[in-house]
Amino acid sequence: MDNEPKEIELKLRVAPEDITVLRNHPHFTAALHDPTHETLDSVYFDSDDRFMRDHGLTLRVRHIGDKFVQTIKTSNQDSNCFERSEWEQAVEGDQPDLTRVMDTALGPILTDDVRNALKPIFETRIERTAYHLNGNETDIVMAVDEGQIVATDSSCPVSEIELELKHGKPIELFKIARAISDIVPAQLDVKSKSERGYDLIEKRPVAAEKACDPELNPGMSTGRAFTLIGRACLRQLVANEPATIRRDAEALHQMRVALRRLRAAISLFSDVVSDDRVNTIKTELRWLAREFGPARDLDTLLIEVLKPLRKQHANESGLVSISKMIARERLKGYRRAQEAVQSARFRSLVLDTAEWVEAGPWSTSEDPLMRARREMPIEIHAAEQLSRRRKRIRRRGAKIGDLNPEQLHRLRIQVKKDRYAAEFFSSVYQGKKATKRCKEILKSLTQLQNCLGGINDIVTRKALFAEIIANPRRGLTAEQNRRRAFAAGLIIGDQQAQVPHLLDGARKAHSRFDSAKVFWKLPRKHNLVVPPLPPSAGNQLVCDAAG
Repeated sequence: MDNEPKEIELKLRVAPEDITVLRNHPHFTAALHDPTHETLDSVYFDSDDRFMRDHGLTLRVRHIGDKFVQTIKTSNQDSNCFERSEWEQAVEGDQPDLTRVMDTALGPILTDDVRNALKPIFETRIERTAYHLNGNETDIVMAVDEGQIVATDSSCPVSEIELELKHGKPIELFKIARAISDIVPAQLDVKSKSERGYDLIEKRPVAAEKACDPELNPGMSTGRAFTLIGRACLRQLVANEPATIRRDAEALHQMRVALRRLRAAISLFSDVVSDDRVNTIKTELRWLAREFGPARDLDTLLIEVLKPLRKQHANESGLVSISKMIARERLKGYRRAQEAVQSARFRSLVLDTAEWVEAGPWSTSEDPLMRARREMPIEIHAAEQLSRRRKRIRRRGAKIGDLNPEQLHRLRIQVKKDRYAAEFFSSVYQGKKATKRCKEILKSLTQLQNCLGGINDIVTRKALFAEIIANPRRGLTAEQNRRRAFAAGLIIGDQQAQVPHLLDGARKAHSRFDSAKVFWKLPRKHNLVVPPLPPSAGNQLVCDAAG
């Protein structure tokens, strides 16, 4: 549905008291003139089995003054957190009119059973103040929404600013969002009111959200594919922020996964997105990863190592002492992660990265080589990346038993990037055979990554507990330090004993990966002619599909 009407918007979560601050700030008092005020009462419809939501759609009827407007939207739970398709039409009353929806995304799946099953499930009651911000050949509507989402026996507040692009370039949305964020602590949000409504009626607490890969189609440009992947990674990152603040271990883990996936995507598309901002983006993503690292690492240490050992050696006081020490450090790690996601630096990181993914210099460069890479069909770029990375892993992993810890660590990073590449690009190559082969490759890569990750964890843990042995803790008696050193040695021995098993698992996983058939394919040769380049660069870019 390439001709679907698109809605491009940013949503900012803002505290109610900060909306007043914003309205009265000198930067906006001149711009926020001639506002329109509306009371928007919207009822959302779905079936008991959540047919609409499960098909990625929302259906609402909104009461505005003496009018009723029906809206069908595609939901934004994957990569489309800034861009959605929507269809609006006036209706006679407060019930949906499904007689004229065949040209919408609902039309192809609408049946009599679906019609009869639809009913009101929740509503939103919003007081909206809207302003038109014009300039730079741009028309943007800034809507300040205050109100509630209401279900049968519960409700939750709404306090947010929506910036909708009516005409102009998307980068203008980010300029306004940044101006707002400079005045009040506004956080880019990725959940729609409808998503929050479903959470409310199903009594889902603030919880972790896993990755969702976007649908990439053959023929799609490589630049567009990167934008969709970047959006999906950002959504996962931002969606897990509330639960991480509440010290949810799984949410923190998912934020780390989102960061790793985004950094891997930047690497996979490095020849497409290299511009004067990419290094700054990568630096900020590394900073956030460092802030998250200690809490998650100590989580796994407590759960995967110390808890089982304490069960085996229930009377070992040194293990109890070390466990308490690690628990204290873990608490510090969580505080550090909480402070990071509540900081102005995090808010800027999210907004800057979103802007770069959507409208960075890489996406508009007129350099012939940059544009050629950006416009290349994704199946060509994906196959080149998958082939090159597969070749490297097959070669370097052939002698896993001979690699030192640093070499194993580098191999693990390569495996992780290749696994994410296979996940990102799996939808490009369609058919039962490709799907089956992709699953086999992903299974072997996951097993290889897990084994190499286990070895890397052991190396890190051995260094930690060797330091405990070498440096007795002040404030403890000689006996307490002796018991703690004994327990540290016990842990090192336990961890070292697992290395042969992990190495054997890594060898087997690598063997399965080595023999797996690829799921991607290309013609033997693909010649892509680009506009003339400077003499030193040559006049033609030739992409060898064989990789």
